[in-house]
Amino acid sequence: MPADLNSQVVSAARPRSRPVAAEARAAGAGLAAALAGWLWLKGWPGVELGCFARGAAQLAGLFTGAPVLRGETGWMLTVAGQTAIVTAACSATEYFLIVSALLGWQIARQERWPGRAWLVAPCAALPLTIFLNALRVVVVTHAHRWFIPLLPAGYGAFLHMLTGVAIFLPGLVTLNLLLEYYGNLGPVTRA
Repeated sequence: MPADLNSQVVSAARPRSRPVAAEARAAGAGLAAALAGWLWLKGWPGVELGCFARGAAQLAGLFTGAPVLRGETGWMLTVAGQTAIVTAACSATEYFLIVSALLGWQIARQERWPGRAWLVAPCAALPLTIFLNALRVVVVTHAHRWFIPLLPAGYGAFLHMLTGVAIFLPGLVTLNLLLEYYGNLGPVTRA
């Protein structure tokens, strides 16, 4: 094999290893961000009800103009005669971990603070999660008022969950698209 052809083969193989390593680092940063969020949730168990559920209920109350009261199991708000209770089960902490992983992956993939993505991502995921969960609470409350009572009782829990999916999944897709298209405005150069 001629020497110049051999060098072309070696040089053609090198660029492939770099993007794979960068993607692996980005995936690791996403997992580290989700792990950091999980450790935060497990380290302070009251944050589920005190921060996530309370924040979503108060923001939903702000959206609807309904007062928010502390109940036995969570935060209550009454919208048009329909009382909603935002409990720890409605706190969207699992969604918070998903958003943390997505943000950590995107931040590291765009080579912006790759070493700090595990810390930056959960901090940025917190307000996004509370905002989308508040939207979910408002939509679920109105679904229980307008649509769910019209169907057989067996469909209530499924439609409640489906309404959450209809809010959270487009939120993830939109966040990813925004970060994909507008997150990297210029070429990033590494020294």
